[in-house]
Amino acid sequence: MFSFINLFERLNRHLRISYLFLICIPIYLITILYSGCANTEDYANPFDIDNLRTAGSPDKFRLHAGDRQVRVTWAETDSEGIKSYKIYRRSISNSDEPFELVGTVDAPKNEFVDTQNIQNDRVDSLGRILSYEYRISYVDVNGIETPDPKNPPSPDEVPLRIWQSAEVTPSVPPPAPVVTIGTPSDLTVKLFWEGYEFPDDFSLFRVYIARDEGIGRSPAFRVSHDIKPDQNYFFDLTFRKDGEAKVYRVAGVDKFGVEAITSISATSPHLPPAPPKNFRVAIVPRSLFNNKYDAIMRWDVNTEFDLAGYQIYSKDSKGNLIPRRTLNRRENGVTISGEDPLVINQEAVNKEYFITAFDDTPGPDGKRDESELVGSN
Repeated sequence: MFSFINLFERLNRHLRISYLFLICIPIYLITILYSGCANTEDYANPFDIDNLRTAGSPDKFRLHAGDRQVRVTWAETDSEGIKSYKIYRRSISNSDEPFELVGTVDAPKNEFVDTQNIQNDRVDSLGRILSYEYRISYVDVNGIETPDPKNPPSPDEVPLRIWQSAEVTPSVPPPAPVVTIGTPSDLTVKLFWEGYEFPDDFSLFRVYIARDEGIGRSPAFRVSHDIKPDQNYFFDLTFRKDGEAKVYRVAGVDKFGVEAITSISATSPHLPPAPPKNFRVAIVPRSLFNNKYDAIMRWDVNTEFDLAGYQIYSKDSKGNLIPRRTLNRRENGVTISGEDPLVINQEAVNKEYFITAFDDTPGPDGKRDESELVGSN
């Protein structure tokens, strides 16, 4: 009886724990969901003083260094109630030096060029690069400035709000590359900049890419590649179809990060895919009582992004091409059953078979863009 009672108590305790566990799971999930929503709200409005990422300062804050000047830009906004923006600077980034006001611009302007006592190519006694550091606030129609420079966010705050800043070192820009477009090839744009004259402080080439959205829309550039000085070309292999337009910025960058940019537009050319490779045809007789046969065809699948499919042809007795089968891009084989041989000069001969690949964009003539004709091996 004693053992039975102990067993009953252990079972009862196990059931209570399981019950509590089942209750806790939904509570835990609700807590996680609530926290996720709160985090999203914390980052939603960059002009909110409680925004953890901006502390209320304008978003998309960027610096563009030049010769004894710094151009400061930030995101355009149609937010009502903003009267002006204030730009602050200190001469050595990440130091205890206080920020000083260097400019004020009225909204909705989102750019300021700082030329006040700006020096080029600053380094310390050990040769380490010294940067200017900037940050921005806004003033509303009531004269309230956010973030408050007299009471900025503190690293001791919980949660910590970050007043965004950015760093830059002005310098004489290097020469801008002279960019040309190379010979067209399928789904590829080739950029070259030959004969570049390198300054002593040159660092690298940088390529930015944006989709060309047409007139009236500013391209949204992204950094694509940083390229070593000994490479004077860039191939864009990321096109998905013919006729896709992009805008490129090719920059020469010095060791201080200052850029000289050349912009150029290019479009992926209207060219057909490469011909299918390793096309082979096996002839298999169907019967001993007639000349009919099956033509079994295989090839290696093409890899072009815009590939639409394949076209099989055969030739008639006069040598004319006859379309036989159209296949999708994933197929790498087909069997044409019950073929009759051709009679040429009173002799029965098997037909000749050919294949092309075609893409999903018509050529300039409006016809299907097919590769060169490939015969069987």
